[in-house]
Amino acid sequence: MSTDSRPLGLVHVASIVVGAIVGVGIFFTPASLAKALPSPTWVLGIWLLGGIVSLSGALVFAELGARFPRAGGVYVFLREGFGVRAGPPLAFLYGWIELLVVQPGSMAVIAIVLVQNVAYLTGPLPASLQGGAAVGAILAFTGANLLGLKTGGRIQVGTAAMKLGALALLIAIGVVWGRAALVFMPRSTVVEGNAWSWLVVGLIPVLFSFGGAYHATYVAGSVRDPERSIPGGIVLGISTVLVGYLAVNVAFLGLLGHEGLAHSESPAADVAARVFGPLAGKALAVVIILSASGILNTICLGFPFVIYAMAQDGLFFKRAGRLHPKTGRPALAVAIQGLFASAAVVIGAAQIDVLMAGIAFADAAFQGAVAIVLLRMRWAGAPASHLRAPIVASLTFLVLEGGLAVGCLIQKPRESAYGVGVLVVGALAWLVFRRRSSGEGQVTSNGSAE
Repeated sequence: MSTDSRPLGLVHVASIVVGAIVGVGIFFTPASLAKALPSPTWVLGIWLLGGIVSLSGALVFAELGARFPRAGGVYVFLREGFGVRAGPPLAFLYGWIELLVVQPGSMAVIAIVLVQNVAYLTGPLPASLQGGAAVGAILAFTGANLLGLKTGGRIQVGTAAMKLGALALLIAIGVVWGRAALVFMPRSTVVEGNAWSWLVVGLIPVLFSFGGAYHATYVAGSVRDPERSIPGGIVLGISTVLVGYLAVNVAFLGLLGHEGLAHSESPAADVAARVFGPLAGKALAVVIILSASGILNTICLGFPFVIYAMAQDGLFFKRAGRLHPKTGRPALAVAIQGLFASAAVVIGAAQIDVLMAGIAFADAAFQGAVAIVLLRMRWAGAPASHLRAPIVASLTFLVLEGGLAVGCLIQKPRESAYGVGVLVVGALAWLVFRRRSSGEGQVTSNGSAE
């Protein structure tokens, strides 16, 4: 395949990982962790442990991305990994909940956050205009990605660089104005609990803060030398984020101390305030805008390839499975995603939050199923290409995602009932599309029609 048809490289893959992982959470999560954990050593240790666990999960995605260097990522892994009978319906249900709820819901929430922070810089917007502005932001990134993979890739590299620049600014503030003595100064408040409870309480938000590396696998069909670039980019991206997250936490501790960090509502704003004074709020708003922009572009760049792969399999509208001859983008799939995300803004954040909570158990279950795919392939003796994830990485990832799925069902039974409803509708949609595809040609396990 020509370079023009595969315009993305290792740097683009790493940028997608950075763009998917670094959101607004790193600017707020350290405070909640400092409040829940007994010492600075625990705070930094949990971030390090969470990063190692997340790297283990990333290695699973990296190996599967190298084994299946085709557009669609997790969708392809599930389709190929569970055989002709179970694979296609399982992959379809994954694509279904991602298409209807996860990706548009995420884009809607992030677009609203972006608009709110732009309004903080420019002046308040009437409530009636905020929704329209959020839709406009979604359509702007959708339009940019319709221009082609090269354009979307350049935006991705740029926004990832700006995010890392924002983290670097916070780190620099900590290095210049922070005090080393504060970093490991014991806190005066006694924290209830034991090592096990601190481990669980700390890892949950940290693992969420590191989530998103799988986005890089969506674009595998458009990456040069994917057997090397996909795993290399994923490992490079998450390793960069891990170092950045640890350094930012050291900066927060060096300026605020553990006690100060634990009582801060927005540590990034408090740290900036010590240096920039009244400009701190505006500086933080710019950081959040950069982060929100990066996430919007990440979703626009990658997820349409899942819709594309579904359409290629005859499990979505056929036109969504065509690449534009000039841009190399699945143009209709990109447009459909932008339309669904715009509709999510209109539906409202409250309803989206309920739906997102409702399908959390299913999303975690599908992620865990990815680890099962790799374990099945190892059991069958399938040869690896350039990278082999440690078996312990697959097992750790499976246990954590399985536990999260069960926890969501137990903690949010009412919302999960809505999620079950989405899956039931998805099963009916599977039957409809399957019947249509059967009339045109049987879909095989690799997605081709016979």
